[in-house]
Amino acid sequence: MTKYRLSEEPRAFTYQVDGEKKSVLLRQLIAVTDFNDVKAGTSGGWVDDDSVLSQQGDCWIYDQNAMAFAGTEITGNARITQPCTLYNNVRIGDNVWIDRADISDGARISDNVTIQSSTVRGECAIYGDARVLNQSEILAVQGLTREHAQILQIYDRATLRHSRIVHQVQLYGDATITHAFIEHRAEVFDFASIEGNKDNNVWICDCAKVYGHARVIAGTEEDAIPTLRYSSQVAEHALIEGNCVLKHHVLVGGHAEVRGGPILLDDRVLIEGHACIQGEILIEHQVEISGRAAVIAFDGNTIHLRGPKVINGEDRITRTPLVGSL
Repeated sequence: MTKYRLSEEPRAFTYQVDGEKKSVLLRQLIAVTDFNDVKAGTSGGWVDDDSVLSQQGDCWIYDQNAMAFAGTEITGNARITQPCTLYNNVRIGDNVWIDRADISDGARISDNVTIQSSTVRGECAIYGDARVLNQSEILAVQGLTREHAQILQIYDRATLRHSRIVHQVQLYGDATITHAFIEHRAEVFDFASIEGNKDNNVWICDCAKVYGHARVIAGTEEDAIPTLRYSSQVAEHALIEGNCVLKHHVLVGGHAEVRGGPILLDDRVLIEGHACIQGEILIEHQVEISGRAAVIAFDGNTIHLRGPKVINGEDRITRTPLVGSL
C-alpha cells in the first residue's frame, strides 16, 4: 500500500541540539489515496525521508506546521495533530495521539498514550493508557545513579498535568500527578494522587515513593510545598498536606494525616493508624506514632520529638515533652 508521496519542493528547517545549530531539508506529505479520515490530495506535515511515516496503517501527520525528522519513525495508527516537532530517533506507534507537542532524543511512545501540549526529551518509555497533558515536561536522563541503565517510564493509566518529570522516574498504575516536580528514581503508583497547584508544586525526589491511595497535597500559602526526599514513603490512605518535609527512611501509612507546618520528619520515623500530626513540628530518630495518637502544635508553639520513642493509643501531645517523660 502506498498512501502518500513527498512533495518535490523541499523546505529548510533549522533547529538546535545541545546548543549546536543544525539544518535539515524537509518535504511535505501528500496523500495519494483515501484512508481513515484523510482524503487523497490532502497535504500533511513535513518529513526528511519517507522512512519517517509508515505507508501501512492509518498513521498520519495532520498539521502542515508539524515536522518529523532525524531518525523518527511513526507507525500503526498514530495521529500527530496541531504543530509538533518530532526528531532524533523518536518512535511513535500503535494508537498514540500526539497533539501540539515536542518530542525528541530517543523517546519511545506506544499503545494508547496521549501527549498533549507538552515536551518529552530523552530515552524514555511511555506506554499503556498513560496521558501527559497541560504543559508537562519530561526530561529523561540515564547514568546518574547505580541503576545507570534504568530509563524513565510512564505507563498503565498514569496521568500527568502541569508537571516536570526528570531523570529515571517511574509513574504507573492509576497515579494522578498535577503541578509536581518529580526527579531522580522517585516512584508514584497504584492510586496515589499528587496535588500541587499554580502557587506551589509538590516535590518528590531521590528514591521516594508514593503509592496505595495516598495523597500528597500542596497548600496555597507561602512555602506550603510538600517535599519527599531520600527513601521516604507515603502509602495506603495516608495524607501529607502543606509545608511538610519527609527525609531518611520515613514511612507514613494507614490513615495517618500529616499537615504542616512546617513539619520535618527524619531518620526512621513511622506514622500509621489514624495518627494526626499538625503544626510546627520536628520528629526525628526512630519515633513510631500509631493508633489515634495526635501531635498538634498550636499557633506560636513548636514541638520537637526525638526517639527512640513509641507513641500510640489515644496519646495526645501538644508541647515538647520533658526529657524522660515519654
